[in-house]
Amino acid sequence: MSNAEILVIKIGQVQSLTFADGSCYESAIRKQPVEAVNIHSLGAEGNDVGLKAHHGGVDKALFFMSADSFPALNALLDENFSYQGTAVYGENFVVSELNEDSVCVGDRFQIGTCVVEVSQPRKPCERLSKNTNNSNTQQTVYRSGWSGWYVRVVQAGVIHQGDRLVLLSRPHPEFTIRHLNRLLSAPEHTDELEQALALEVLAPAFKRSLNSQLMKLQEQIRIAKNSLLSANESLADTRKALNDSRESLKMLKQEIKKM
Repeated sequence: MSNAEILVIKIGQVQSLTFADGSCYESAIRKQPVEAVNIHSLGAEGNDVGLKAHHGGVDKALFFMSADSFPALNALLDENFSYQGTAVYGENFVVSELNEDSVCVGDRFQIGTCVVEVSQPRKPCERLSKNTNNSNTQQTVYRSGWSGWYVRVVQAGVIHQGDRLVLLSRPHPEFTIRHLNRLLSAPEHTDELEQALALEVLAPAFKRSLNSQLMKLQEQIRIAKNSLLSANESLADTRKALNDSRESLKMLKQEIKKM
């Protein structure tokens, strides 16, 4: 982890984009590489986001991706995207050594003169599919967990290409970005969702999504329990009917013997 470094920095402004399918959006997804950037509480100087209701803000100040995610997603999407040049996934930073399996929510990193804290995984939107001209991109990122992660800025400063990422603290080593992505896309137990929801460092927006999953899972459990209860009641009724039939048959045999 001590060798993790910033490979690429990218920033961009909102512009009107026309995608391959003819749709038009105001978006800042196609960010361009720079050598260094000033960082403030809401992100990078010279950088903006589209869809401000869902992007940007203190908990989504900067978006990081792992260099590992590009070949992984290329294999899944049958593409050949590179992290060099114009941003494919709207990334601000691409880093070496770290990925969704080794970064945890709440991790604090010193990068250059900045300190950042991992706040949540990225929830992919449809514009990833638009920008990559691949209808499978959004769901592939969602299901695979190669999402990247957002950070909040703890200490403003300057980040340069080549700066090391120095881990300062890791309060929740069990809650990796990959694990949180699985809780979002395919949760198995209510208790693991409840544990994640109890994390103070996890961004409220992501908690709302997890809470929706928790309610769905609780409803599925309720339905399953009711179905099991109904099945048990039906089984009890069947057993009672069978016993009644046996008693009736027994009485019939006794009557026949008397004849």
